[in-house]
Amino acid sequence: MTTMNWGIIGPGSIANTFADALSQSKQGKLFAVASRSVERAREFAKRYQVSRTYEQYSDLIKDSEVQIIYIATPHSHHYQLAKQCLEAGKHLLLEKPLTINADQTKVLIELAQAKSLLFQEALWSRFMPCFAQVKKWLKQGEIGTLHYIQSDIGFAFGDQPEHRLNNPLLAGGALLDLGVYSISLSQFLLDQVPDKIQALSHLSGSGIDEQTQVNMHFPNGQLSQFSCSIQSNCSNSMTLVGEQGRIHLPEHFWVGQEAQLWRGGKLLETAKFPHAVNGFEYQIEESMRCVLAGEVCSEFMPHQASLAVMQIMDEVRKQIGLKYVDEIEKI
Repeated sequence: MTTMNWGIIGPGSIANTFADALSQSKQGKLFAVASRSVERAREFAKRYQVSRTYEQYSDLIKDSEVQIIYIATPHSHHYQLAKQCLEAGKHLLLEKPLTINADQTKVLIELAQAKSLLFQEALWSRFMPCFAQVKKWLKQGEIGTLHYIQSDIGFAFGDQPEHRLNNPLLAGGALLDLGVYSISLSQFLLDQVPDKIQALSHLSGSGIDEQTQVNMHFPNGQLSQFSCSIQSNCSNSMTLVGEQGRIHLPEHFWVGQEAQLWRGGKLLETAKFPHAVNGFEYQIEESMRCVLAGEVCSEFMPHQASLAVMQIMDEVRKQIGLKYVDEIEKI
């Protein structure tokens, strides 16, 4: 089995979750880490037995022994770093949301395809067996015709003014970081892109969206409605409603550990999906499979799906007046 050397840019909390999953891989090896904080890089390297540490992101990107890079910085920094990685010939797994806007995503997709490099959005839920089971129930007609999806996602960060989601310079707010789950999973489960979008939001004094609600209408008449918030601790659940029943994904639906099948007001089945590690292992292994197969993206999260998600969020932002500084919006 060919060992694949990974590099991580941005060893924050989500990178720790990623590293925990990668440490259990038989094929992948965490080889290098880069951080602007020397202390953080060294601490991370010691914890996960990483061979090389870098103070400059560019030095990790230039390391000839690093084959694939995982970027876990705030999404305000994704575009420029991802572009540098692809230009340097590195395969790339990029945290969600891919970028700040669809134009940036389009540039990265075209670059990856031109260079025949993996460019994969790390929307981890889409790689999980839980959502494959939900799609199977839908195709089997277990709830009849699916009419609409409802979901909400949110946590109260109001008492954490230093949190990145409260910082407009880091593209903070609820939509890009949280609402992306409802958008992407609705797209995945319906196999469609909405043709009509309606959005409302409450913006903070600094201009970020603290609470946003969105209605999406799909070409075949199905609907998806979601709320996202950085002010409220929400139910964090998702329900798919059909003519004969419903499928319910309880709290922290995006973690994909349980799906309930209801019909006629009765719970027929509860399918549980305990993760072997923490849920990141699915996207890690799929990314390496794609690299070895010469694929530029996975069928679970293809480029056209990632671009469509960004286009939807662009439209929501337009409707609610959510803008960021030119520095992080530019191409």
